Amino acid sequence: MSVQILAQTFFLFMKASSSRNRWKSKGKSKRLALFFCLLNNVVFAQKDVVIFHNCENFFYPTNDTLTQDDDYTSEGRKHWTFERYNKKKNSLAKTYIAAGNGELPSLIGLCEVENDNVLNDLCKGTILRKGNYKFIHYDSDDLRGIDVALLYLPSRFTPLEHYKITYRSDKEEERTRDILYVNGILGNKKINIYVIHAPSRREHNIKKSLRQAIFDTVYRHICHLMSENDETNFLIMGDMNDNPWDSAVKDGFRTIATAKNPQPLLVNIMQNNKNKVGSYVYNGSYQSFDQFIVSRSLLEFTDSSGTGNVFRADFLTDGNPKHRLLTPYSTYKGTYYQGGISDHFPIVMVINDKAGSQKSNP
Repeated sequence: MSVQILAQTFFLFMKASSSRNRWKSKGKSKRLALFFCLLNNVVFAQKDVVIFHNCENFFYPTNDTLTQDDDYTSEGRKHWTFERYNKKKNSLAKTYIAAGNGELPSLIGLCEVENDNVLNDLCKGTILRKGNYKFIHYDSDDLRGIDVALLYLPSRFTPLEHYKITYRSDKEEERTRDILYVNGILGNKKINIYVIHAPSRREHNIKKSLRQAIFDTVYRHICHLMSENDETNFLIMGDMNDNPWDSAVKDGFRTIATAKNPQPLLVNIMQNNKNKVGSYVYNGSYQSFDQFIVSRSLLEFTDSSGTGNVFRADFLTDGNPKHRLLTPYSTYKGTYYQGGISDHFPIVMVINDKAGSQKSNP
């Protein structure tokens, strides 16, 4: 509930009441009814804070012999001790509360998490415990063993179905993270959620087509659900390792209007961030790799005006005066331990129970 909105509502009520020298009984009753109607909307209208974050190599400090996680162990090259692990775990939890403006987020999509151990510790061993968070996670074929996951607040979200979507390739070097699909009830609406961590951009010319193929896989899955199950509300969140205006994203998800597709099914909330702000900094420029993409039906329930919200609190930045841009404070710089939280800023959006709350459609 917003105290500011309550104050504004009461002010307008008092102003209307005092516009005449005396109250007439009938007019007073109407104004009281209007005030309590507005008050009801403020008090009982619900909203859900949704966060996505690449939490940067959130490994459990013990070695997994099945994956290439040796650097992130106590004896490894980066000396990833339990002391450092616990500091990061608690810092991540505080970040998500702060990003929700002090409220418990209803959904938290994560990437670069190693296993159930780190997710259990994040949900039960931090300030997030007060929300009794649950999580959904599957191990993937990623060589380093890092995956995607979804944390959810049981009081606001009820999962109905979930599974992983695996993009299959004949090439061993194209083994990658699975896509997490979750169907459930968020507040008062059914919603289909995808959590993605697309292949790295380091080998741009090689991986670009792979990323687009993965995005196309998600788009086709959405089309299938729409045709078979009459689903309408879709939310995609993830680190795409491409910007919203890059061809892999806009072509894979079909987010740009064309003659054949004049009103795209999906809208990229971060698409207007170009030259403004990003969740990641590379070579002195902002990159909007972390994105929310929603169906037009769901867009009606969001606070977005087409410019995504990147959460850049001071404690998440490196504070380096030599940097022209606010830069995320990463946990490591190479093998040097800095003690930061992540090399990505979280992104945040709000989904309301009632439609028509966004400022404007992109």
